[in-house]
Amino acid sequence: MRSVESSSGGAGEAPRICECYRCDRDVARPFLFRVTVEVPDVLSETYADSERLCCEHCAAAMNLSEFSRRMKTHAERRDEASGG
Repeated sequence: MRSVESSSGGAGEAPRICECYRCDRDVARPFLFRVTVEVPDVLSETYADSERLCCEHCAAAMNLSEFSRRMKTHAERRDEASGG
């Protein structure tokens, strides 16, 4: 899962405010995560692929462990860099 800003290559544009699909919070676009669901072929007649934007809090609430590990690693690096 990547942030919308990093996956779209967008830089230099003013952040647009978007809404998290789970909690309806208004969040600046660079802080939203794109959650993509790809349906297995066997279920494709019933369901469709989808893509939603969600805030970091909802991504964490969904227990996205890879997201959690990256955030912790990033926070630890910031603490080390700042001497904390």
